[in-house]
Amino acid sequence: MAISKILVPVDGSSYSQQALEQAKLFAESFGSEIILLHVIDNTNIYPRDMSDKIRQENHRMSTKLLEKEKNSIASLNVKISTIQKEGVPYDEIIRQAEESDVDMIIMGSRGTSGVSRVLMGSVTRKVAVGSEKSVLIVR
Repeated sequence: MAISKILVPVDGSSYSQQALEQAKLFAESFGSEIILLHVIDNTNIYPRDMSDKIRQENHRMSTKLLEKEKNSIASLNVKISTIQKEGVPYDEIIRQAEESDVDMIIMGSRGTSGVSRVLMGSVTRKVAVGSEKSVLIVR
């Protein structure tokens, strides 16, 4: 089984870092392209007067995270791209995997701490069940 493209959803958590480490191993072994994806969860409700500012800040932080993660694997001799989406995380991950025609999704078993940790666990489960692509879940 050739693995030419790998989608790695990132959120800055240690679980996400572990997933990226696994993706590096696959990329080094197979020469796989790595696609880093960060999904800005737009299901949160903010006061109208603050929503534009919060949205802009979320995009700024997402761009910064993607650049940081890309730089952390820049020494690999493979193609690396970044994609930023806004929406329901598991929907966007599944959709992007299809659009990019990846061979595998590698993601952390959980996300960041607190409520996000629980949500990411839920996101991971929904991606594993809902995607037709192979999903490697990293602890």
